[in-house]
Amino acid sequence: MDVFEEIEHLFIERYKDWEGREQFKGSGERLRRLISEMCWSKEEVEAEVGHCLDAVFGDSYNEMLVCKPINVWTFCPHHILPCNFKVKVGYIPNGKVLGLSKFARIAVARGKMPIMQEQYTRELADTFWAGLAPIGLGVYVTGKHGCMGCRGIGQELEIITSTLKGAMYEDPMAREEFYGLCR
Repeated sequence: MDVFEEIEHLFIERYKDWEGREQFKGSGERLRRLISEMCWSKEEVEAEVGHCLDAVFGDSYNEMLVCKPINVWTFCPHHILPCNFKVKVGYIPNGKVLGLSKFARIAVARGKMPIMQEQYTRELADTFWAGLAPIGLGVYVTGKHGCMGCRGIGQELEIITSTLKGAMYEDPMAREEFYGLCR
């Protein structure tokens, strides 16, 4: 019996005197598929990110571009419970632009491993910074964490993290413009 079958069996046994216990049949296989879909290996994540960064094109556009909100589901690595992130990415190009759909693909791929929101925000910013070499970059993430909502403090708080690089960090006007567009 593998771990997924054991989990299914645990619930069936725990509720053996309840008529609804039959609902747990097949849950082990559904859990296996969930983990396969939502928890990629580091190599799978990097391959997807690398593929997306191949869609960079030369262009003279040099104003701020913001892509929002990107919906990302991941897991808290401490409790293995779902987290939902609303991601906003903005950058000022420096002679090259990324295919627009790739912002979402990269943001989703970076969430395919259980990860803390702080680390996710940093890694996503580092990915776009290295891949695009923009004049400025901002990543703004609003997260709701299942571990806080359904257990622990029992609150669905919004947690906000951000990372700024280049002109978005150095220039107060660029920073204010980015944060204004994130609201």
